[in-house]
Amino acid sequence: MADMKEFDVIRVARSDGSDTGPGYWPMTAPITTSTKKTAKDAILAEKAPRTKPQMVRLAEDDPRFVEWRVKLGILLKQELCPNPDEGSSWYVQFPRGYWLYEKSKHLWVSGYPIKAKLFKSPQEFAVHLIWLLSTSMDYQDCCCAHCNAGNLAKGAAAMEETLIITHEAPKPEKLPPKVTPVPLPQIPGQPLLKQTGAVPRPTSSQSTPAVTAQNSPVPTGAVAQPKVQSLPPVQPPVQPLIQPTPQPVPQAQAQAQAQAPPQLQPQAQAPPQLQPQPQIQPQPQLQAQPQVPPQPQVQMQQHQQHQIQPQPQPQITQWALKSSLMFRAGELVWYQNGTTWRLGMIAASANGNHELMPIGHGLVQQQNVTKLDGDMRPFHAFTVPPVAIPDLKEKIFDEIPWEGMFRAPGNDGNKRELITLDASKMAAAKVDYSYSLWTQLSEDPNAKTVTYYGCFFGAERVEIGDTLRLRSLPAEFNVPAETGVLGLRFIFTTKDFPGGVFFRGHIYQPVKGDSDPPNVVSEEHLPIALRDESQWRNSTSPGKRWRWALVKENVVFKEQSIRGRFYPTHRLMPILNPEGFRHAVAQGQTDDQYAHLNNRMDGTGRYLGRKVNRLNALGASVPHAARFALEPYVREEAVKDPGAQIE
Repeated sequence: MADMKEFDVIRVARSDGSDTGPGYWPMTAPITTSTKKTAKDAILAEKAPRTKPQMVRLAEDDPRFVEWRVKLGILLKQELCPNPDEGSSWYVQFPRGYWLYEKSKHLWVSGYPIKAKLFKSPQEFAVHLIWLLSTSMDYQDCCCAHCNAGNLAKGAAAMEETLIITHEAPKPEKLPPKVTPVPLPQIPGQPLLKQTGAVPRPTSSQSTPAVTAQNSPVPTGAVAQPKVQSLPPVQPPVQPLIQPTPQPVPQAQAQAQAQAPPQLQPQAQAPPQLQPQPQIQPQPQLQAQPQVPPQPQVQMQQHQQHQIQPQPQPQITQWALKSSLMFRAGELVWYQNGTTWRLGMIAASANGNHELMPIGHGLVQQQNVTKLDGDMRPFHAFTVPPVAIPDLKEKIFDEIPWEGMFRAPGNDGNKRELITLDASKMAAAKVDYSYSLWTQLSEDPNAKTVTYYGCFFGAERVEIGDTLRLRSLPAEFNVPAETGVLGLRFIFTTKDFPGGVFFRGHIYQPVKGDSDPPNVVSEEHLPIALRDESQWRNSTSPGKRWRWALVKENVVFKEQSIRGRFYPTHRLMPILNPEGFRHAVAQGQTDDQYAHLNNRMDGTGRYLGRKVNRLNALGASVPHAARFALEPYVREEAVKDPGAQIE
């Protein structure tokens, strides 16, 4: 007998489902046949209209129905549980009025208030269940494929106040059509169900408050039921919505900051004083503005209800993040090479050890090297110096005839090394001015909006649950851009703005002192990086309270408005300035320790936009056989054409 697996059975306690049961989808009666067919009967049969595919209602104990409930449990636990890997797996019962059907050899969930709209995958249905588990009664708060399908960011930015922030002058633009929400009926609570047996079956019981089993907290609006010793283990290929909390990142080793020789000497970053509008001052030769194609603007929709409540209320959000808060596979970083610094890609990363792939040109064989956190710097910690060879200035990597350049020096190793160094600088610009998306969450190829779990965003790797630094914020927010950060909830593209990638989330700002503004967010509801930052500051300065306040929920930014990832101060500063950081902490001056960094597309380069995947963005700057050891949840698109670029 197959091994049995223990589940916590979760039932969604409210529903907007409209499927009334058998007969909701009428079955077309089959054409009666007779053993004696006449010629007339044959002609009539041929002329008879073909029947449409039937919606066949599955039995509750159908193995496919069971598999969907297990998949929904995996998805919802990843999204809603702070520690998804702990405790029993979840088994999610469909809300009242929803049911699984088969049609044309495909499975569909019926029950959405608009009868013709069906959920075609556990991923699509799980997004709607998350909204049902919330306290919202507004369909515009739901991000599923059917609620607000005509909005700018269906499934990614379907809130009443959708705002695309840019640092360019606003231009009037026609707003997308307003979507009228589907009327939501009054939803009574559902009773607690007890289930036993090899296949869970509902039985009636009295309603009880939601409870938790072991370490698996139950979301609002759900009822946890007694554990079921049932079902063999199921490991379906489920796309993640929100990933589990990351493992602690080892403390970076204190390293003295080395100075590079003239051939590749990174420039020092700005001092760590907080300025009204801090800028990283590059060298004069790096003052060229990024050549970014203009993007259409979308102005903020004003609503009277938000004017009545000017102060945002903190949203109860469960944040999770699987990746490290510092260095991640696929990122472009600086690394120590003796007394100099070089540029390389993190090919693999595990337990604080990083295998680095030097960049330059694939014609030059460069061995991968292994480094620790203390031997590396984020790409934005330094400014890339200008190229040394005059013929390469004002050009981009793909315009250079590299084969001829490397043949010209002959056996002169120094000249070849100089060409390789300049190639690495130009390759870094190529990476910085491009991006690629990974792990697509929405499955409909014809959908107007497509959501993703993560993005190789220039030099860095960002994903849902990350915290991002911002270039600018609207004046009405009254928040300096250098202190406001974005807790990332969605990454998406939309056909309304081809070639662009957008980031939606909540804006936070730090709050110091003893006052408690109404929009202060408790630590357990902060994004992981902000929680880490807050806990460290409060532990090192017990007399100074450090918290984060919610400024605005569900704000959408275009890519040019994002500076890069936010790094917790106590993880970044020990490797940037170890001695100064230790002295500041000893003196209790942690409030003045801001890890200032450069920003994406700050250097010289030309905007390249979206690439198919990370290796496609690197192109000839690495050997053809180069590969990344990415985590299983990082699923990139395959390159069909080596020179392909997604428009």
